[in-house]
Amino acid sequence: MSNAAAKWGDLAPRVISGLVLAGVGFGLIYVGGLPMAAGLIAIGGIGIWELHRMLGGRVAKKAGGFGALAVFAVLAAQIVALASGYGFLDNLHLTPWIVPFLGVALWAGVQTVPLQHRWIFCLYGALFLFAVVGMFYLRVVHGLIFILFVVAVVVASDIAGYFAGRILGGPKFWPRVSPKKTWSGTVAGWIAAVAVAWAVLGYEPLMVFVVAPLLALAAQMGDIVESAIKRKAGVKDSSDLIPGHGGVLDRFDAMAGAGALATLVMAGVGLWA
Repeated sequence: MSNAAAKWGDLAPRVISGLVLAGVGFGLIYVGGLPMAAGLIAIGGIGIWELHRMLGGRVAKKAGGFGALAVFAVLAAQIVALASGYGFLDNLHLTPWIVPFLGVALWAGVQTVPLQHRWIFCLYGALFLFAVVGMFYLRVVHGLIFILFVVAVVVASDIAGYFAGRILGGPKFWPRVSPKKTWSGTVAGWIAAVAVAWAVLGYEPLMVFVVAPLLALAAQMGDIVESAIKRKAGVKDSSDLIPGHGGVLDRFDAMAGAGALATLVMAGVGLWA
């Protein structure tokens, strides 16, 4: 196989799978409510199953079930709260069992993970589940445009980074952890994030020139952290569920980083407002 063919060999399946995922994802985000909640429950469960499985856990399906159940519990509590006229932040005191429930989900999964990988399962599993729950919070509390802004920044920075890295090459961003990522791709991702933020939100200097690049950086770090976990576990992909993309964690690792940051920022703004 020629170098050019090897470089772009995964492009066709990536594009096809990416278009399907984008269509389903944007559809669920647009509709919101119960359909989006159902999608997030599935993502949470599959993601925890993949994490448990690639870290050598012995009952990955059980761990995935607990992950899905944890996301369901959190989202169900907040849907009931909203239906009762409470806001997300105002009603947190009515559901104090939410955090322990997420903890139980991770505890149940960590029992059969090899000892040396348990801290990875707990930390990354908590980040991933927090981001999954946070995406629902962002959609309901801050609206369709805001979550489209977050998703568009992640997608645009990922696409720009992929093509710039393949075409321009150059120095590696963090070669020990993610040997394919380059500084040219990183900078291209930041530029794309600014451009798409401006297109979605209009001229909002703070969001366009500060928040958008930070979200792009958080997305890249989410990607890098997941790559580091795979390297430590000795696997290429988290699973083979998505042609050209690997698994759910491979596809949503960047969204996990950006979603977690956006949730923390916007929840903090809401608490201090």
